[in-house]
Amino acid sequence: MFQQKDVEAKIRELYPDIDKFGIFITVKKDKLVGATNYAVQLEKDARSATFKLSIDDVKQCMAGNRCALITAELAQFIKRFIDENYSIAEAG
Repeated sequence: MFQQKDVEAKIRELYPDIDKFGIFITVKKDKLVGATNYAVQLEKDARSATFKLSIDDVKQCMAGNRCALITAELAQFIKRFIDENYSIAEAG
């Protein structure tokens, strides 16, 4: 299992728009015993969005690869709450 702070730091590294737009990100391990999911919360002002990452998504991220789920969720959050014309490069 990866440490929450390490996953958060890697996501910030792979997605610099998080800091560019002043989005607060929190990564927490699922609290269920034996669970391998991570909950990711994006916050800006009074708005927030939460989604779950599987361990496979986290492994992909920690290997330095963008994850399609994070890419989509981040783009949707920015478009909805910050800049409706925003687009983000596809994961790959």
